[in-house]
Amino acid sequence: MRYLITTVVLLFLTSGQGLASEFRVVFETTNCSSESGYIMVDVEDIYKIENADCKQLKKMLVKNDQGTYDTFTLTQVEAKRVLIDMKVYMKTQLANLEKTHTLITKK
Repeated sequence: MRYLITTVVLLFLTSGQGLASEFRVVFETTNCSSESGYIMVDVEDIYKIENADCKQLKKMLVKNDQGTYDTFTLTQVEAKRVLIDMKVYMKTQLANLEKTHTLITKK
């Protein structure tokens, strides 16, 4: 029996500013033949998670450097973990914005 490894979230902070410069997610990819691997992507590059061609799998589109999208397939459980990590990222960004005490004025 194969066990899924929990998604790992890596958060790198910029020095001195306290704002997240990179927020990467490591997750297990799985194809229709049950072959698996691991990939790490920047959370801001994740475009969409949708149903895949295979039963019980999800397809994730991730923007690459060429401006197109790479496609990865993952289990539904792993897709939920990625979504949870994305929510953590959004909460972290919001908290960082609230801590900056910056006043935005209209010109």
